Amino acid sequence: MKIILFAFILFLFFTQATKNNSKGFLKEAFENDGTEESEEDDFKKSFSVICRDKGYPFETHKVLTEDGYWLTVFRIPGKKGETREEAVTQNKPVIFLQHGILDSADTWIMNYEAEAPAFLLANEGYDVWLGNTRGNKYSREHQSLNPDDKTDGEKFFDFSFEEMAKYDVVGNIEYILDTTGKKKLGVMAHSQGTTQMFIRMQDDISWWNENVEVFTSLAGVARLDHCGSKLLTTLASGPFLVSGIRRLGIYEMFPAQYLENAVFSRVCKILPVVCDIFIQMISDEDAGLDNQKRISNFMGHYPAGTSLKSLDHFAQIVRAKKFQKYDYGSEKNMEVYGQKTSPEYDLSKVKETKIIQIYGSADLLADPQDSAWLNEQLGSNVIHYEEYKLGHMSFLLANDMQYFHDVIKILAENKWE
Repeated sequence: MKIILFAFILFLFFTQATKNNSKGFLKEAFENDGTEESEEDDFKKSFSVICRDKGYPFETHKVLTEDGYWLTVFRIPGKKGETREEAVTQNKPVIFLQHGILDSADTWIMNYEAEAPAFLLANEGYDVWLGNTRGNKYSREHQSLNPDDKTDGEKFFDFSFEEMAKYDVVGNIEYILDTTGKKKLGVMAHSQGTTQMFIRMQDDISWWNENVEVFTSLAGVARLDHCGSKLLTTLASGPFLVSGIRRLGIYEMFPAQYLENAVFSRVCKILPVVCDIFIQMISDEDAGLDNQKRISNFMGHYPAGTSLKSLDHFAQIVRAKKFQKYDYGSEKNMEVYGQKTSPEYDLSKVKETKIIQIYGSADLLADPQDSAWLNEQLGSNVIHYEEYKLGHMSFLLANDMQYFHDVIKILAENKWE
């Protein structure tokens, strides 16, 4: 544990020290110079370049949330080889994909093209939209706050997945429906992306059912009683660590750094065991379940940044053994919640909706026992519940992506306009 804490603090110092030297890595970094490159070069390409190189139509959209955050949303409206104009006139069913913590929309296209979830869905005839949570490398913008300013930065990163559920989920879904003219869409999420959706459902199930036809939960995260993630259990070991990080003036965690990501990607390519250890510390019991050739490309895009508060919120859930709102301490809890303790989220409010719940037997973060608890809470809302031999990151990078082909069949059985 001491070694993990020491390495963790060193990493924070290093990312803060190099933060200002890598501002070039944002939406359109790594533009192709025109030379032919293989899929093994995806580590240095942006989302748009990967789509273009593989022959998919692509759009970038900006969504303004009610509390002033600008979110970047990507769209793949058509199949490989279709033009944007051809794709948007075909009245395709819309599906919205939301990534997990420390991640970005890039994650859905990191596997080989024939197995990458976003491309599989596009080629099945879906109009695919991909969100980027507030604070990640694509969504570090606000109407009035500058995330790189010391004073503004503290306010900008004062959010967890609670705010993502309240503002980002609503802003993204309503924007997509308004833009496409559709009445409903499908939603698919991984890891923290599912947490946002479950919170939104229990906050306002009427709104959810009015706008969402079916929700696919991949490695769903709610309670974390059996969580084996070294990152989260280290943070949960005592609030002193988070307090210490705050005293250093650090509110953004693991921001995307081109130099670090590119170097780490190359190291992973030469010494795959380095990446395996990293992934196993964060979320996976057996990194061997993942496509070793694609992990190095994935590491060129990961981590993509988040807030300290988001990680702390998960750590609190680990420590409390409850799926609860952010705990500010008894005094501020009284101000915010009207009670000294942090209220639990009430999943019994989730009613008359359709959920596909897929979980992994080798997932250290979303442990199978916690997935079983979640399944119990969701009850008859779950129309399909299945375990696969997958780790947490395997849902995007597995050697065997059969689970996703199965999910596509289930979605076809639950069609929406």
